[in-house]
Amino acid sequence: MSERDFRAGEQPAVVVSGLRRVYGDRIVLDNLSLRIARGEFVALLGESGCGKTTLLRALAGLDSIQGGRIDAPRRPAVVFQEHRLLPWDNLWRNVALGLPGEDARARAASALREVGLGDRLDDWPRNLSGGQAQRVALARALVQEPELLLLDEPFAALDALTRIRMHKLVEELVARHRPGVLLVTHDVDEALALADRILVMRDGAIAAEREAPRRGSASQARAQLLAELGVAVDLAPA
Repeated sequence: MSERDFRAGEQPAVVVSGLRRVYGDRIVLDNLSLRIARGEFVALLGESGCGKTTLLRALAGLDSIQGGRIDAPRRPAVVFQEHRLLPWDNLWRNVALGLPGEDARARAASALREVGLGDRLDDWPRNLSGGQAQRVALARALVQEPELLLLDEPFAALDALTRIRMHKLVEELVARHRPGVLLVTHDVDEALALADRILVMRDGAIAAEREAPRRGSASQARAQLLAELGVAVDLAPA
């Protein structure tokens, strides 16, 4: 969804205006603006070093900015490539980390059920596979009921089949909870599979924007996105 298509009455998960971040002599974010609506899934593609992770860290409040503004209703939840579970706490305590109130265990148990691990509340991170650990990380993010969910290549280390299962789970969870989502990824096919809108970042700014393709046009969209990333694809029949 471009800014001109941001429908009246649609609540934003985040609005970014003129964001700027500089490291030494290098401009990492250059007057970057972005809107993500509640319930909208946005994927961010770009070559390494273009500023994707810096933008995500700025949105998460983990990195400072030197210009511009970030307007978000409240602090977002983040899922990183590494699950970052605490090895000395069992699963429900990992999910409930930072939750106030006496119902923290009950809320953690509900979140773990949503990701298919409702019978593992008292298990330990060391007993989990990579995919299961990322499910717990998702539960820990969604139990906060965020309006903005930031995903920093959370499926990159998973095998192909586990990644497909995680894609389906994320789609179901986002449809149920309706946060705005920003997924940072290097995987064009992943972006096409999950996102409503795909952004390509270059030199610290949004260089291209594409809506999710209609059924049957994914090959053309994939080729266009790869071209934006500097990879030529021949679509002509052999």
